[in-house]
Amino acid sequence: MKIHIIDDNVDVTNMLKTYFTKKGHECSTSSDGHNGLAILQSRKFDVIILDLAMPEFSGIDIIENLYKNDKMKGLNIVVLTASSVSPQADVQLIEKGVKSILKKPIDPDELLEYLLQFA
Repeated sequence: MKIHIIDDNVDVTNMLKTYFTKKGHECSTSSDGHNGLAILQSRKFDVIILDLAMPEFSGIDIIENLYKNDKMKGLNIVVLTASSVSPQADVQLIEKGVKSILKKPIDPDELLEYLLQFA
């Protein structure tokens, strides 16, 4: 499975990248929203793990940009966030094409098991 993680927390991205790679998956990372969006527009992934709270260009900015430009179709974006998201915001993200919203911290085994449905 090809996974891309967009999160400004380098500890999280490094841990997940190492874990997914050891489990036999191809994994790349972006530590900011602008770079993450550029990569999503140029490459295909089975799953995108996206943090919402990033400085300058957030996960929500990425989703809005992709949605506005009709690029959400076919993307398996899973939001993984420590931020509080209101039920209304959850619904709006799902309506725009986000597959699910998971809360940090999450066990990597459970996360991978969940992500395998998109492979």
